[in-house]
Amino acid sequence: MSTAHFDLDCVKYAVSSVGEKREVRVIHRSSGREIIVPTRTDWYGHWKKKEGGKLAEINKGRDSPFTWDEFDYEDIQTQKEPIANVLHSAKMKVEGAIKASGAGDCKFYIGSGESFRVERSTLLEYKGNRKDQLKPLLIDEVTEYLSRKYKAEVVKGYEVDDVVVMNSYGKSNHFIIGEDKDFYGTGSNFFNLNKQEEGIVDTRGFGSLWLDEGGKVRGKGMIFKLLQACSEDNSDNYSANCYSKVRWGEKSAFNALSKAKNPAEAFKIAKDIFKKLYPEKEKVIGWKGDEIEIDWLYVFQECLDMCHLHRWENDFIPLEEVLSKLNIGIGD
Repeated sequence: MSTAHFDLDCVKYAVSSVGEKREVRVIHRSSGREIIVPTRTDWYGHWKKKEGGKLAEINKGRDSPFTWDEFDYEDIQTQKEPIANVLHSAKMKVEGAIKASGAGDCKFYIGSGESFRVERSTLLEYKGNRKDQLKPLLIDEVTEYLSRKYKAEVVKGYEVDDVVVMNSYGKSNHFIIGEDKDFYGTGSNFFNLNKQEEGIVDTRGFGSLWLDEGGKVRGKGMIFKLLQACSEDNSDNYSANCYSKVRWGEKSAFNALSKAKNPAEAFKIAKDIFKKLYPEKEKVIGWKGDEIEIDWLYVFQECLDMCHLHRWENDFIPLEEVLSKLNIGIGD
């Protein structure tokens, strides 16, 4: 009988968010005029550039264009579904996934508090870019319902992602139910809630990388974990080029790592990537405000710490040791 380890965190956020309507009130500071838009992106475009959206359309007809920081932004949350409907949706999502996966038995996990990665991160704060994100109005009610109904284990210190891996890794008849792409690089069996047509994916071994029909980078196995370390994750807030002047992203990492045919080649390419990004040692100010001397090895190790889901407690990957075993010199 197969046993599923269900990450309920993805369900609690998805369902509680669907139960509400979000908008943004944009207020022109000097005139007091205001407009309500669905999101900040609708108003000013990409969150970094802030040069698009409705603001850009308005500016086309102006001699003196507005800038995004002339406005104040107020988030509006409105419950649009009765709580009973939201909880029913949560139940249907969970039980539908269990049925689709074919699990014979299922164990459930739900998170509470911060991950150890927050304290361990030094360059960018782990998930620090989520601090300003709104908490769904019904998150507490949905969390309590899922915890009670499914007798979920409450996870503290670690993330639920880690714990479901710990309980499934190395067990051929166990698998994970979740939606985080990180699971593709764990060496465990994984059933993706959002890609149920894939069935249960075996992510053991070296693995592979590919582009899907839409040109999105996909992968599984060890090479996919390495791809994550060598690129960026805007959700978890880590990036290989966070303090580099070199432009680099997921497609760049894919183009380099897709040439690798085994672990030694993959780690050698990864090392070369970080040496390209950080050719010399330099001093930077980390997110905690302290001065840090970094080099390619330092940043590589931190990115690996952020993306690696633990297979057992304190399962940190000592990068220098791995490179040494693969006969890849640190000073080369």
